[in-house]
Amino acid sequence: MRKLNLRTVAIWYVAIMIYLFQKRKYWFVILCFAFLYLVLVGRLLYLMVYSSENLSKKALDVEQRERSIKAARGLIYDRNGVVLADNVAVCTISVIYSQVTEPEKVIQLLSDQLSMDEDEVREKVEKVSSREKIKSNVSKEIGDAIRQAGLAGVKVDEDYKRYYPYGDLASKVLGFTGSDNQGILGLESRYDDVLQGTDGTILTLTDFMGIEVESAAEE
Repeated sequence: MRKLNLRTVAIWYVAIMIYLFQKRKYWFVILCFAFLYLVLVGRLLYLMVYSSENLSKKALDVEQRERSIKAARGLIYDRNGVVLADNVAVCTISVIYSQVTEPEKVIQLLSDQLSMDEDEVREKVEKVSSREKIKSNVSKEIGDAIRQAGLAGVKVDEDYKRYYPYGDLASKVLGFTGSDNQGILGLESRYDDVLQGTDGTILTLTDFMGIEVESAAEE
């Protein structure tokens, strides 16, 4: 059966109006139809013109999720070009409940690799959520080992942590960074807007419940 479009509906509406117009005793019905038609047209105009941008954004919010990618913090050198403040790659380990197919293997792997209590890991792995963080600031070597295990539902995102090659040398001058990689005290704080860089994002596809789609492309 052919699907009716807006033009077909309008033609049928006009035909009915002409027929009813010829039957003068149906004036009240005509007015009711006219009023309903105007309401329908007004609603369509509102949705298609005034609310189109907002509705498009809501649709994207439903089918996409953003994960932040922290920028590598700028390096600090001395006058001879020696690095006094560097970055070291770390990882954040998380799980997606709907994608985990072998929960016992995931629990065993994460508790062993991350040196965490098995009950604590089990509670997070079995928690029904779109994405559950297990541990952050994990060394890249351990992160790579977890990734290479290839267990479904386990996600490894790379991040950066501040590293000072000379330990406490000139620490009062250099300052330090907090857990969010923001400068605290010293040069780290004074030039934070220059050193912090610009974070990026990863866009992933999600289903109607907001759960990331397995094996979907990431941008």
